[in-house]
Amino acid sequence: MTSVRKFGYFMAAMALSLSSFSVAAQSVPATEFQDQFEESIALNAQTTWVLLSSDKASGKLVKDSLDALGLEDLEAKKGLYIADVSAMPSLITKMFALPKMKKYAFQMAVVNDESQLQAWPREAEKVSAIRLNALEITSVEYFDSAEALQAWIKQQF
Repeated sequence: MTSVRKFGYFMAAMALSLSSFSVAAQSVPATEFQDQFEESIALNAQTTWVLLSSDKASGKLVKDSLDALGLEDLEAKKGLYIADVSAMPSLITKMFALPKMKKYAFQMAVVNDESQLQAWPREAEKVSAIRLNALEITSVEYFDSAEALQAWIKQQF
């Protein structure tokens, strides 16, 4: 096999392994969510970054990362954390998940309706870290490491 072909395979493998990409002209609508206390929390044009978790593992990663960074007011940093709990049975959400989330130091949007986030970028067991500019998605990265997620969050402010 020629070195040019080996290099081509190497570059293809590298491209496939990257966990970030730019999103061309995809936008998200301004939305009013409910937080863990059933209060309103907004995604609006001032929001510049969003963390999205869709399962227990990614939710724990976000919580641990925000706690490690001592972040309690994401809105002040122009951020929003959205926990998609739509796959969880509603009884489990109400009896166990929400009471636990109410103990968190930070406010978070809690989504029970799977259709509300259907078009949002995500990967299984990873946190979607989304950069926005006036509700237009400018980039998306996926994290399954607390250190890498914390570094990304620090870059947002």
